Amino acid sequence: MKATYLETISLIERLHRQCLEVIKAELDRRGIRDLNNVQALILFNIGEDEYSVGELTQRGYYLGSNVSYNVKKMVEHGYLIQERSPHDRR
Repeated sequence: MKATYLETISLIERLHRQCLEVIKAELDRRGIRDLNNVQALILFNIGEDEYSVGELTQRGYYLGSNVSYNVKKMVEHGYLIQERSPHDRR
């Protein structure tokens, strides 16, 4: 059973990498240079909803520092609008 579990995890990881490669190829084909494959996947997961960086991290899709960096870049390129939470006192 242990070997089957490890094989399954390995296949999932390989599939994820292939998915990212397909996204990258499509972005390249469309001439989109200011968005990378991970950022495109983040945008897909956000959809029309509104999430904080913390919520994206809590959903388990991304690591905190990676989300912050990618959100910053997507804001700079106009893909996202970042608003301060009214509850954030920083």
